[in-house]
Amino acid sequence: MDFLSKAPYVILPSFNQATYYEEDDSNVHRIILFDNKYYKWNTIFNSHEGAWCIGSSNNFLIFLDIKGCPFLLNPSSNTFIHVPPFTSSFIKHANVPSYSYYVQSLRKTFISKAVLMSSPSPSQYTLAIMYDCPCRIAFCNNHNASWVELYDVKRSYSDIVFDNNILYTLDEDGSIEGWDFLSQKIPKKILEINYPTMILDREQVIKFSVDKFSSKLYLVKSKGDFLLIERFIGNFVRANGEVVYEGSCLSDEVEICPYRTKHFNVYKLDLVKKKWEKVKFLDGQVVFVGANESKLMDASKCKNEENSIYFSDDRWEEMNLDYLYGGHDWGVFNLEDSSVRFLTPYANKMDPPPIWVVPYSN
Repeated sequence: MDFLSKAPYVILPSFNQATYYEEDDSNVHRIILFDNKYYKWNTIFNSHEGAWCIGSSNNFLIFLDIKGCPFLLNPSSNTFIHVPPFTSSFIKHANVPSYSYYVQSLRKTFISKAVLMSSPSPSQYTLAIMYDCPCRIAFCNNHNASWVELYDVKRSYSDIVFDNNILYTLDEDGSIEGWDFLSQKIPKKILEINYPTMILDREQVIKFSVDKFSSKLYLVKSKGDFLLIERFIGNFVRANGEVVYEGSCLSDEVEICPYRTKHFNVYKLDLVKKKWEKVKFLDGQVVFVGANESKLMDASKCKNEENSIYFSDDRWEEMNLDYLYGGHDWGVFNLEDSSVRFLTPYANKMDPPPIWVVPYSN
């Protein structure tokens, strides 16, 4: 399937028409969505039963096996790469009681983002992860036998991306930092943009109030520009699209009110003014956000809807709180008319969640 290295696609769990849910994740068959078509691929995870996908980057999927050890897999070439396992001391340093507790209770939520510096090989790779809560950053590479926590990491991070051998981080307050991974044996901080300003839309502040909505931030680096993607998620959403308080779902007949994405904002950083400025168009491009490394791509090269944001569910902490939904928040947001087109039914369970795979480009 060489076409998988040329256009975006999504890894899905197998599903039936009614529920999109399969109880035994040790025998998951995956389906590829490519060019609006589904491809059943029964052999993609042979020998990796029970593995949990935590993200994608540079044409590779990043997994944790049933013992919580990370590994890399390229679905199109079937290339498998071992990376160092987490040690007990690394896990305990993240305030986890024991390694066994991590495997049994935290394997699916411990890592919130994983990204590769470049397309890897067994003899040449660098993998960075965002983990714990509040988020820390650590990395491993082919030169180290263990994971190393990134030096001088002091913030609560929302996203990480690699670009030209530099790891960029986005803080919850919109600040950006950058570490050079190529010219230094120990990554060195070379960029720090503290507290850039952002003018808030008063109407949006009221419409997407914190008592009904949660928000997530993503960072995209493209052609020298920084883009901040702001995602608003209704915590409890009725079938008609109305966002309600949690108690509104409780009645004589319990109403299913899953969380759902309702809106996105996109900002571009003015480096001179140190200001996030809102943009309304992506100039014929598309953005992919979720568990994958956040990416921008030319719509003409991938046959996707231009000026749109393709998103997947990455609320790791909440995916398994309800047996009726979780992993389901997957769709397309049109930046021009603010419409949302969901790619799954209103309430369903997708376990594991969809993961976008965006082709590596030089």
